[in-house]
Amino acid sequence: MEQFKGVKMKKIIACSDLHIPYTSRHFIAFANYACEADIVVFNGDILDLVRCSVEEIKNSKTGRELLDALKKVILKTKTVFIDGNHDPELGKSLTELLGFEVESVPSYRLGRMSFIHGHQLDPVCKYWNWKLLTKVAPFFFRPPSGWKKRNREKWKKKIGLIYTNAFTLLEENPWCTLLVIGHTHYPSLHKLETEQWVADCGDMLDSISGLEIKNGKAKIITL
Repeated sequence: MEQFKGVKMKKIIACSDLHIPYTSRHFIAFANYACEADIVVFNGDILDLVRCSVEEIKNSKTGRELLDALKKVILKTKTVFIDGNHDPELGKSLTELLGFEVESVPSYRLGRMSFIHGHQLDPVCKYWNWKLLTKVAPFFFRPPSGWKKRNREKWKKKIGLIYTNAFTLLEENPWCTLLVIGHTHYPSLHKLETEQWVADCGDMLDSISGLEIKNGKAKIITL
């Protein structure tokens, strides 16, 4: 468990990359745990709208079970939803799926913490039209789980670029003590010489992980 300067808040849970309806069923247990938090931040790619439509999620048995778990968290505690590259209009899509209004934002700031999905730091997502690319060559733009195992070294190199951009972003924003991202599907904590941190939530497909921040201390949690 790591201590972050200037971050003394209540219990916060952050998770990302559920990719509903492909999420592990372990998310249901994770959701029960998250209900105990004061704030739960869903940090992007909650839905996988690259591989399926809202209607397909709605008609999927697994999708409905996962949405029920998500709904439980929404009704139990304060939630924040952040747009990802697989769900750029997350709030609008969740509103249609859940039957009540859900808002989403591109980023979220809480005290000296900042939350973004992380695709903004990915050169592929940053410099190209993501929506166009997913239509032209969808195979290459699936969630990392599908191909990172076959191209682990290439994916690690790409992650390195994402983290480098995250470190640069922190250096440009000295007010921020903790930057929370997702997108890579690899849970981790990174400390800079400036006493700033990058925390990666991981995902709910492979690592089944999230981030817990409590009383200024943060740790990766897994199921």
